[in-house]
Amino acid sequence: MFSFIYKNIDFAHKLDGQSSPTEEYYKHIHPFYEILYFLKGNVQYTVESETRTLNEGDIVFIPAYKYHFATVDLSVPYERYVLKLPESLVPHYISAKLAKNSPFYVNSRKFGMTFGQLDTYMQTFSNDEIYTLFTSEVSKLMVMLCHETTENVSKHNDFIKSVIDYINQNVRNPITTQTLAEEFHYSKSFINFEFKKHMKIPIMQFVRSKKIMAAHQMILSGAKKSEVAEMFGFDTYSTFFRAYKKLINEPGEVSEHS
Repeated sequence: MFSFIYKNIDFAHKLDGQSSPTEEYYKHIHPFYEILYFLKGNVQYTVESETRTLNEGDIVFIPAYKYHFATVDLSVPYERYVLKLPESLVPHYISAKLAKNSPFYVNSRKFGMTFGQLDTYMQTFSNDEIYTLFTSEVSKLMVMLCHETTENVSKHNDFIKSVIDYINQNVRNPITTQTLAEEFHYSKSFINFEFKKHMKIPIMQFVRSKKIMAAHQMILSGAKKSEVAEMFGFDTYSTFFRAYKKLINEPGEVSEHS
């Protein structure tokens, strides 16, 4: 087991058991990429509208700005590799190709040796050498995943997918439970209930997170935070800034359950 947080990456080999504090792992969204290689456990993983019960050797590729969480039964030890890296380390052609696929790559045990190498590197090399080797291995892995096919084995909630697609497409516009009710012709209470049941988060909290992530992309492109806050409908700049600082973290700055 290891945890390597250096420069702009956060890589770890983790094993959790019954002493861990929670069986439902943190629901989160972030502006960096995450790759999970599953070794063992009893885990259901959700990425936006798709959910899969993980099997040994599965890879979960989570693009930046995608909401995700794991539901974990810790009566069985949960072992996995978790790799977090910034958008700048993912070539555009790779992110474009992988974005078209399901996040779940099944029967991927052939990549086990790639992840096992990370343990060996940790025991042998300096931090700078480990950083170079780790990022090289992950780059190779992402190229190989571009040539893998994903299987339609995950649970897919069509209604939740439609709601999430609408939110993503209208993230710069005002979105309320009333506008969602008018768009999908369901009551506000039904939409709230169904969304929280599947995504484990209130729908308006999800909307705010998506707005902050979209704002972050504009800020990285040079937009001023105060202008972006107004553009995305935040009442005051201070409200936006507090929410922004709470949500935006790069690899190496925060440790999250995954």
